[in-house]
Amino acid sequence: MASIFNILSITLFLALVYKVYGEHCNLSNIEVKQTKTSGSVWNVTVTNNCICTQTEVKFNTKGFKSSTPVDPTIFSQDGLLIQGAAFYGFQFATFTYTSASQFKFIPISSLTQCS
Repeated sequence: MASIFNILSITLFLALVYKVYGEHCNLSNIEVKQTKTSGSVWNVTVTNNCICTQTEVKFNTKGFKSSTPVDPTIFSQDGLLIQGAAFYGFQFATFTYTSASQFKFIPISSLTQCS
């Protein structure tokens, strides 16, 4: 009876370890939060909510316009985040844009590197 309990315990433990460390990232792990700071200025924080690194993180920018320049090293006009560089697990990037209305930033692609 004890050996069955031990086997079940080990199986459950391994399943939990796989759940935490074994799954690869996907676009649902890219979180976008926006806050209106003043007037028509929006602060955007993008977070990689996965333990794995993602690169070439890109967003749909169709219809996006900012009346002030956005730092292209953080967010380019074609929607590339941090110039496609490594976006490490739980890292965040922030940028600001100016618009009368909030733009919905939707991630459309990324590459996952998990070791």
